[in-house]
Amino acid sequence: MHDELTFPTLPQIFLKSPRRSPEALGRTVDAQLRMLVRHAYERIPFYRDYWKHTGFHPDDLTGRTDLPAIPMVDKDMIVEAGQSVLDPCVPEEELDTLSTSGTSGRAITIRRTIRELRVSRRSYLRSLFYVGARPWHRFVTFASTWLHSKRGLFVRKICKTQHLFPKDSLDQQIETLKSFRAVGLAGQTGGLYLLARELLRRGTHHPLKFLAPTGATLMPEMRQTMRDAFLSEPRDLYGAVELGAVSWQCRRGNYHVDADRMAVEIVDDAGKPVPHGQTGQVVCTGLYGYTMPLIRYRLLDVAALSVRTCDCGIQFPLMEPVQGRINDFLPTPQGDLVSPHFLFHIFDHAGGSPVKEWRVIQRAPEDLTYEYVPEDDFSSAALEKGMQAIRERFGAKTQVRAVEVSSIPMTPNGKRTCIVSQLRTEDVTGMRPWDEAVTAGMAQPCN
Repeated sequence: MHDELTFPTLPQIFLKSPRRSPEALGRTVDAQLRMLVRHAYERIPFYRDYWKHTGFHPDDLTGRTDLPAIPMVDKDMIVEAGQSVLDPCVPEEELDTLSTSGTSGRAITIRRTIRELRVSRRSYLRSLFYVGARPWHRFVTFASTWLHSKRGLFVRKICKTQHLFPKDSLDQQIETLKSFRAVGLAGQTGGLYLLARELLRRGTHHPLKFLAPTGATLMPEMRQTMRDAFLSEPRDLYGAVELGAVSWQCRRGNYHVDADRMAVEIVDDAGKPVPHGQTGQVVCTGLYGYTMPLIRYRLLDVAALSVRTCDCGIQFPLMEPVQGRINDFLPTPQGDLVSPHFLFHIFDHAGGSPVKEWRVIQRAPEDLTYEYVPEDDFSSAALEKGMQAIRERFGAKTQVRAVEVSSIPMTPNGKRTCIVSQLRTEDVTGMRPWDEAVTAGMAQPCN
């Protein structure tokens, strides 16, 4: 069925596309976008019905500039649509399954063919290549069992890799890193942060040639901890299980949009584009996801397209660092929003952090639970200072419970997350993190 559809080749992904002029790449993307939208209208029942109901037709689209004419979709809509989001002509045995963890909302299961997955995998390897990774380097991946088992043929047969599982103890992780003599490390941001923190706690470090965290917002504290432990600058990859890489840092530290396989928009609440440099919500269209298209898919992340340029040689456009997920901004009973960055600094005036690991669970604007694993030299006074900082920021109406736990549980996908919101975005009416009035005064995004 997919024989008539186009997919980029390995040389195109690694060498040709990143060096093409913006004008030439734009023409290719516009043509691919027209093909994808036409395919979705003709083959995917969900999109055909939804677009007919909202008055959109593929003939209305000439390219990226017409994307705002297409109504946005979100995770809940895709999940509730069930089988109608799939191309019924693709045999079940040709499909593979990817699932999100659901920590930032509802979990979603994505179906892809091997050709579609191959484009996404090669894009990820490209991001590593442009920060210095080479096939002969010994590098360690840190991710769930699923991601380990779904490595591509090139990585399995050619690259020298070892794998760390989030369920492995920190002792095991450090032993693997050292015995394998790894020069590169890539994988889940939360897990790499904890590994880096443990190395520093032990008074040691493990120098690396490249370090590529992904899967969560890279907070400034996390970046500095990794930098100190691995003596390498973290090069962040921003993406999603549903879509693959959205943008990634080059050696200059700038975030390049994965523009040959992803149309990225920054929009306001109505889905209209905002000017470059202004924050809004991230909306993506995966250009090669034919089996289960995600067209104008809201990621519930807060970011901005950049007004800057980069001289690294990669021609892809830039975006600013993601400030966080919409669900990572915690609403207060007073009606404003607290940046997730705040929670990384609640012990700044307590003489040191009393906790090894932590997470915050918000069940209501006035209901917060702070779960923590105590440090070996735990100080109840320092903990109380941190809890008092939270109470002062959220207001007297907020109940803050500190609960000691033996470990912070991982998600089904093997992720560790610091913010668990049990609120829906629509429950917090009138508060949008990309509004300048709301974000004024918040911690600056990672650099």
